[in-house]
Amino acid sequence: MIVSIFVLSACGGSDGSDESADAGSAPVESLADSSAGKAAGPEMAEQDADAAAPEQAVAKASIISTGSVALSAKDVGKTRTQVQHVSDKYAGQVTEQETSDSDDDGPRYARMVLRIPSKSFDDAMADLEETATLVDSNTTTTDVTTQVVDTEVRVKNARTSIERIRTLLSRAERIGDVISIESELARREADLNSLLAQQAALEDQTSLSTITVTIDRAGPGGSSDDDPGFLAGLSAGWDALGASARVLAVALGAIVPWLPVVLLLAVPVWLLSRRRRHAVTAAPAAAPAAAPGTGPTEE
Repeated sequence: MIVSIFVLSACGGSDGSDESADAGSAPVESLADSSAGKAAGPEMAEQDADAAAPEQAVAKASIISTGSVALSAKDVGKTRTQVQHVSDKYAGQVTEQETSDSDDDGPRYARMVLRIPSKSFDDAMADLEETATLVDSNTTTTDVTTQVVDTEVRVKNARTSIERIRTLLSRAERIGDVISIESELARREADLNSLLAQQAALEDQTSLSTITVTIDRAGPGGSSDDDPGFLAGLSAGWDALGASARVLAVALGAIVPWLPVVLLLAVPVWLLSRRRRHAVTAAPAAAPAAAPGTGPTEE
């Protein structure tokens, strides 16, 4: 009888959230405890403790910090090593790293993704900005305190609910009741696993900050002010010439397939127009030749 009431309450009152599931199972446990001769006092005390948990958790703020630093350096490889030293200084780690366009002078570009403890985020950003010539620096912070507290409360309530269902499962005797309770238990355990995954992701994001560092090689000579600009202009001119040649090649490639069609249409038109011009030229020459024959007839 107790299990039947639980099944009806779980099916009718559960909407997928842990809070509503607890609300539906609490009356069932009260009936179960009453039938077993147990008081509901300890359960009420536990619920009061759950309700007070959010107020205690709000005291600690949870912040997700992310940053990006763009640097310019003559020696990209050396600067990359300095960035690694900054990461090690604050007990961080490099989770991603890539380099490209290497030549005799070393890599031209490098990108590194650092995970730094959140408490050292500001200090790490300041040190990274000083490793080479700073081009750009950005930081973003997101307050997820409410989300963290809500997830913690839902996890605690989900665990309490699962323990209650396991208690009912241990008291079930009929096969049908056991199957129904096990199905509900599996659903709530899946919800708990999902909440635990969210909690772990939030913990990772709030405990470790992400900083993306990009390093580009500076121009030869270290300063562009000493260069009068001839080489830069020459390079730009060659680039423009190459671009124009490519455009011309594309245009010719598009026109060539149409040349036979144009010739087939243009040649007949040209021949026809040429014949008409000859006919027009011959007509005025024939008219004066007939004029002398008409004079004597009129006389």
